Amino acid sequence: MEDVKPVRPLDPAGEVRVCPDCGYQRGFHVTFLADDGGGRPAVLCCPECGARFEIGWRVRL
Repeated sequence: MEDVKPVRPLDPAGEVRVCPDCGYQRGFHVTFLADDGGGRPAVLCCPECGARFEIGWRVRL
């Protein structure tokens, strides 16, 4: 299994659908990091290249 890529910030201006790293255009998978007391950060993961991005979304489960 390949290494998990680091989470980087991504400006969510406009439609967030295309991966800025590889150009994949069919959207992202979503994963959630551990709750840090302010909710769980939602992370967008590119299904093509594995790049991971945080855009400021927080989720309470």
